[in-house]
Amino acid sequence: MILNYCSYVQWVPGSDVVVAQNRNSLCIWYNNDAPERVTMFPLKGDIVNLERSNGKTEVIVTEGVNTVSYTLDEGLIEFGTAIDDGDYNRAAAFLETLEMSTETEAMWKTLSRLALEARQLHIAERCFSALGHVAKARFLHETNEIADQVAKEYGGDGTDYYQVRARLAMLEKNYKLAEMIFLEQNAVEEAMDMYQELHMWDECIVVAEAKGHPALDKLRRGYYQWLLDTQQEEKAGELQENEGEYLAAVSLYLRAGLPARAARLAMERDELLANGDITNRITTALIKGELYEQAGDLFEAIRNPQKALECYRKGCAFLKAVELARLTFPAEVVKLEEAWGDHLVQQKQLDAAINHYIEARCSIKAIEAAIGARQWKKAIYILDLQDTRTAAKYYPKIAQHYAALQEYQVRLCPCPLPAPPQSRANTEKQRGGCLPGHHDEGLTPQ
Repeated sequence: MILNYCSYVQWVPGSDVVVAQNRNSLCIWYNNDAPERVTMFPLKGDIVNLERSNGKTEVIVTEGVNTVSYTLDEGLIEFGTAIDDGDYNRAAAFLETLEMSTETEAMWKTLSRLALEARQLHIAERCFSALGHVAKARFLHETNEIADQVAKEYGGDGTDYYQVRARLAMLEKNYKLAEMIFLEQNAVEEAMDMYQELHMWDECIVVAEAKGHPALDKLRRGYYQWLLDTQQEEKAGELQENEGEYLAAVSLYLRAGLPARAARLAMERDELLANGDITNRITTALIKGELYEQAGDLFEAIRNPQKALECYRKGCAFLKAVELARLTFPAEVVKLEEAWGDHLVQQKQLDAAINHYIEARCSIKAIEAAIGARQWKKAIYILDLQDTRTAAKYYPKIAQHYAALQEYQVRLCPCPLPAPPQSRANTEKQRGGCLPGHHDEGLTPQ
């Protein structure tokens, strides 16, 4: 699975090292936890045997009539053996004699993981130092000092001490577990210090609230100031909003370039809507940011329908514009319906534009939209309501469509308004018959 054209594969006796041949290459996996880390050497013959004796491992290769041996790195082999034996000190000692390479780097990582799991923290510190993970190595060094001091005072290895366990949880980024360990020992200050050091202020404040810490107000002020210093105005605005400081929250949202969020808050609070200066600042920011629909909502909320309608029109929020115009500016409805149809045509939504053109009494635009959308029956229905001169130039296009479908019996004619029921037969006879199914499909002009 990890090597194509494999003609030979074998474990090195007494270890987890794998030797294999791939055509003209000798492949060695010193660490099978990282199968992508493979050491390769060119070969001219075929592997016939693998021998290990007197602390030396050789791969026997036949090259024609000659036999050649390739010696493996015994230090890397011994590492795997030491890992299997659980002797991590010996494994680290072997690795320290080797130069850093892709294989040894993978082994250091493996050893660091196993050493942490076994709580052999001094070895884990050595591993992170070798890998160049300075922060982790320093953190573990401080943890080891705590563990050593506890072991000196109380015996054992000190790894069961709550501070050591919490710091190991922090190393794994499991901060909730670290918090739980601290709080089990009633070490509230230490849990709060952990979160403050990580700039996890929300979690720190939650702990302080849960424990009724006397420095809660000071923490909140410090958090707020830190947000301002780090230019996190949005988060600071949320903090002020949660505390009921709505004017300050609006100002912070505007500073953060979030006028829509400021508008949402303003529309939720009557005292903000009554503040003309605040609403003016928000609407100005919304229009500047081309958030016309949100500006229209705010203008409508402060009872300025004229400005609201202008913003809805600029923001192409035609549904809201039409609903507002029906209540306050009925004469504008027709113009808005036409503009709505034009907008839909620009968006290539010809089918949706048809009804808006009909509402706007723009018959020509409605016909062209229907033909463009290939809504042939709708086009015929609208044409039936037009005078002959207007309709004449559109019928050939529809006729070509039905001719392409070989529906030659469809007859297109200017269909007048329907006659009363008692004379319907005479009307049909006079015009030579209407479009089949026309009046049966609910398309009769009303």
